[in-house]
Amino acid sequence: MTEFKYFKLSDLFKIEKVTGFNKNELRNNANGKYDYVTRTSLNNGVESITDKVPNRIPNEPHTFSLGLLQMTFFYRERPWYAGQFIRKITPKFKNSDLVNLYMLTCLRKISRILLGVLVRDVDNTFNNISIKLPIDTKTNELDFKYMEDRVKALEQDRVKALANYLTVTGLDDYELTDNDKKVLSYKPKFKDYKIWDIFKVINTHSILKSQVAKLSEGNTPYLTAAEGNNAVFSYINCPKEWIDEGNCVFIGGKTMVVTYQEKDFCSNDSHNLALYFKQDEYRKPLIQQYFVGAIRKALSQKYSWGDSISKSKIKKDIISLPIDKKGKIDFQYMENYIKVVQKLTIKNVVKYKDEVIDKTKGIIN
Repeated sequence: MTEFKYFKLSDLFKIEKVTGFNKNELRNNANGKYDYVTRTSLNNGVESITDKVPNRIPNEPHTFSLGLLQMTFFYRERPWYAGQFIRKITPKFKNSDLVNLYMLTCLRKISRILLGVLVRDVDNTFNNISIKLPIDTKTNELDFKYMEDRVKALEQDRVKALANYLTVTGLDDYELTDNDKKVLSYKPKFKDYKIWDIFKVINTHSILKSQVAKLSEGNTPYLTAAEGNNAVFSYINCPKEWIDEGNCVFIGGKTMVVTYQEKDFCSNDSHNLALYFKQDEYRKPLIQQYFVGAIRKALSQKYSWGDSISKSKIKKDIISLPIDKKGKIDFQYMENYIKVVQKLTIKNVVKYKDEVIDKTKGIIN
């Protein structure tokens, strides 16, 4: 039976400010050796890949980054540079990639606590938090072997579950049919429409992060305007009066992050918008996912943090949509197109799953 013990974070890690700089200094190269890390929650926090930046010292690999906007932790396997409002967290123990992945899960559990404090108090709060970790009962020290074995076992379990899920749902069949190829090659005509004429637009309710920190975990998605994870920051036990209806297009008002939300949700900001089709027969997930892309393409360059979208501004906004031979919006084409895109996307997931399974077989042999 594994035993656990509480350890103070200040005894395990060193948290420190890093010198951030603007991305205009980067030497972008998709094959570069350095990650440029910002506050984004997307792509493991990496905004760009770069070659070495003159007169800038990169941060060491095998450390962690903390983005102060959403208090999001990421493990950094490669040397990295930072944008603004990033902390570097360096382990004080002899680590490995597997141990650090275990630690990453532990660190992410304290994000909610950090969200409840001011940025200037983050370092002190971090240092005074204690987390529960496995110990070797013979030495009463951290049990690194347990951590590594646990991560290996979880990876195998998750890949097995993924393989089963892909089989049951039919998503492991990603080969394009002749009809799929026709959909990709088809060039529809497009027509401009007012978003306001298609959707009923409402401002969401607002539940502050400081309030969320006091709530227990639950099943209701808590949405923010951050990129990544479909805008879901966490799942909470949300009071009914703060819940907005799902099956809609959600727009993070200050950042123009556009997502499809299947479930009822609660939101962090009343500037966020929820869009509901005025004609219920079109409230299908695939059609709404097409609109997510169309709205993002039409409006992402128009709005910014300093000039954010709003319920009043969206009344004038236009999107370009495919039309059928009768000159009406071609919802059927949208649905077919997203189905094909799903196949193309899932191909990479299946490839990853097969690579991990083959690697596991090799280790066992």
